[in-house]
Amino acid sequence: MEKDKNKENVTGQKPKKGMNRREFIKTGTALTAGAGLTILSPKWSFGTETKGPINLGFMSSLSGLMSAYGEQVIQAAEITLDQINEEGGVLGRKVKMIFQDDHSELKYGLQAAERLVKKYNCAMISGHYFSNVRIAVSQQVSEPHKVVMNNYVYDEGAICGRYYFQMAGVANQNIDPLVEYLAENRGKRWYFSGGNYEWGQGSIAQAKETLKKLGGESVGTDIVPMGTKEFSSILGRIKKAKPDVVAIFQAGSDQYAFMKQFAAAGLNKKIALCSTFYDELFRANLEPAVREGFYACGTYYDVVPSKESEMFMASLRKKYGEKGDLKAATAAASIVTCICIWAQAVEKAGTTNSDEVVKAQEGGPGEKYGLSWVGPQGKVTIVKDSHYSVQPAHLIQSQPDGSHKLIKSWSAIEPVIPERYGGCKASAQFGCRPLKTDCPPFPS
Repeated sequence: MEKDKNKENVTGQKPKKGMNRREFIKTGTALTAGAGLTILSPKWSFGTETKGPINLGFMSSLSGLMSAYGEQVIQAAEITLDQINEEGGVLGRKVKMIFQDDHSELKYGLQAAERLVKKYNCAMISGHYFSNVRIAVSQQVSEPHKVVMNNYVYDEGAICGRYYFQMAGVANQNIDPLVEYLAENRGKRWYFSGGNYEWGQGSIAQAKETLKKLGGESVGTDIVPMGTKEFSSILGRIKKAKPDVVAIFQAGSDQYAFMKQFAAAGLNKKIALCSTFYDELFRANLEPAVREGFYACGTYYDVVPSKESEMFMASLRKKYGEKGDLKAATAAASIVTCICIWAQAVEKAGTTNSDEVVKAQEGGPGEKYGLSWVGPQGKVTIVKDSHYSVQPAHLIQSQPDGSHKLIKSWSAIEPVIPERYGGCKASAQFGCRPLKTDCPPFPS
């Protein structure tokens, strides 16, 4: 895709004068790294590589349940790769975005991933929104073809892969703060509704576990098929149960339909409604009466003040117009991290070879942490033994005017893999992550 040559810096600060490239990488990737860093400029390139462009593959939806989110993935990747290429590329090579529409469906997601790997020879792939697609792509494409998969969307903790890295939140980083705050401030009687796939069910399981530890109780649970648009029967059960809080883990337009009907029934005036799926793009499509008072917890919101976030939004506005910052949502911010950590790893390894990039991303022998990046979502640091990451979390409440009220922030939360994915048998059968100490480590 053609690139506009006049970009704002979206990836942070430049290396100090007099610092060579190897020193820059060591400084920028340690856990104790401070400020955000830009990628490189030509004079700092090293390593031997072929001269052609490097393809990176991104998957999201331009159609189906999550159709609103494909565009933000494209835009975030474009402005980040523009920045990198203007500063000399990676190993002196230009980096090119290849985007594939997964249509919000498993079979198309797998086909998209296969094309990115086999047809376009992508050095890294990234996606998807739906956990069933993401798990399948990791197991059936990324791992057997040995292609790095840096994920930009919330993950339940279900994926165990040598080539899989998680740059967005995991259950305890988003769900636990949300449940803890609302249980204390709104009440401990909760009702749950979620989609009948791994994200919905895994999220409900995590929320229930946290609520139980706080002395709370679940007064009802509904698991519904994807594509559900009529929730009157569920709303009737909610009225009867009289919960203090309703937590919903639906997908895209399903969640919109639930929220709209919940507000129309007047329940949002009596009961707190919350989720971990809610961002700037989603709120823009909601009427004031529907979004008012909604609670959410995530790794990025535009209301959280930071230089990196401000520059990110300014870049989106400059390239895509006044409404460009509507695309500055959680996944878009994580896209920046996915790309920049991969680029640092390639520079550190001196090659795009996946096994060497994995070693660079996860850190050296005896180290607990791998590479770090400070970008729009804050500081993200890879944890070596899980490939998940330490990152911030922010609790917000939606306002009638569409803004977010920031309630509380956490600067660095360690990822904890849920017990739901803790067994070796599950790991072998489903590709879930081993948690117990007697489970085998990643294959080397």
